[in-house]
Amino acid sequence: MKIRFNGGKTATNQAFIYTFTPVRYLIAPDKFKGTMNAQEVAETIASGIREFEPGAELDLLPIADGGEGTAALLAAQLEADRQTIETVDPLGRPITAEYFVNGHQAILEMSAASGLWRVRPAERNPLRSSTYGSGVMIRYLIENGFERIFVGLGGSATVDAGLGMGAALGYRFYGPDDRPIEPLPDVFSRIQRVEAPAVTRRPEVIGLADVETILIGPRGATYTFGPQKGLTPDEVATLDQEIARLVDQIDRDLGTKLADTPGAGAAGGFGYGILTFLKGQVVSGFNVVAEKVALRERIAAADIVITGEGKLDFQSLHGKGPYGVASLANLVGKPVWALAGVIEDRQLLKAHFNGLHSLVSVDVTVEEAMQNPGPLLRRRAFELCRDLTKRH
Repeated sequence: MKIRFNGGKTATNQAFIYTFTPVRYLIAPDKFKGTMNAQEVAETIASGIREFEPGAELDLLPIADGGEGTAALLAAQLEADRQTIETVDPLGRPITAEYFVNGHQAILEMSAASGLWRVRPAERNPLRSSTYGSGVMIRYLIENGFERIFVGLGGSATVDAGLGMGAALGYRFYGPDDRPIEPLPDVFSRIQRVEAPAVTRRPEVIGLADVETILIGPRGATYTFGPQKGLTPDEVATLDQEIARLVDQIDRDLGTKLADTPGAGAAGGFGYGILTFLKGQVVSGFNVVAEKVALRERIAAADIVITGEGKLDFQSLHGKGPYGVASLANLVGKPVWALAGVIEDRQLLKAHFNGLHSLVSVDVTVEEAMQNPGPLLRRRAFELCRDLTKRH
């Protein structure tokens, strides 16, 4: 707790009055992917703080940065209604996917149809996976008159640069014999011509990215995310070369030049698909969420800010939520601590956070942290408060 001095003195003595006011914490974490959503993380951290400091004032504000969970969080802030649609998963199998509607705007995540969670580990095959199902959802929203469409970019099972989505929107891809080709990554080398559909109306489409990755090259989508989705090093190099050639073809046929746009590589290149096939934009998902939830104002009202996510590393400094929270906290002069499952690249991170606490330690393995994150996170939150008290 904080102690404020409200002193005064009389003619005969000095009287000192101390007012004890509780510390106000802003708890603004992202999800711990694969174990806890952002709301669960916030509530668990809060329970650890209450255990140490029962009188603390807690402002719980789960955040998202364009990755999985962004659509639901924005929907809650905008009081959007949940809807469902029939579409297909990354392997073309029929599924039902959700999206959200608020007036003339819609919110969805590309992972609702094309996410890694849709495909069992033994079935994963990024070279035969497509974003066609996400395109079906977007086409439906366009045909039904929505004026603005937000698309969360993250958690994809795909590396098709959004070409599958393009096919669902009416773009046609042709081979050397001028026959249509389904634009799957393992046949990209055969595509020699791209034809755009006739477009009667085009809504505002905004891709919400959690990374600033470009599409091609060593810093591009395939090299950055391909191994996570099951590509071998040889497959990564080959596919990146084929996408680079295909981008040149698309540039000639459609008059575009967008592969180097920051965020084009988000969600296996789905950002590039939004830029190219929808004439949309790709922005920081964190910035959009931060504005909708009045994050800066709530940071300014706090004494201590706590954020975090499942893993913090150098990639967290390129569009991820906890870094965004830390940047705003530093801007308004508020101390900020991070709680995460795993923390790497501490030397890079510590310049942005007052402290870093991870579930994994010399006594806790990654596997143990994944199996039992709740009690560990609660304990780390308790230890954080205890350490802060010792410092002061």
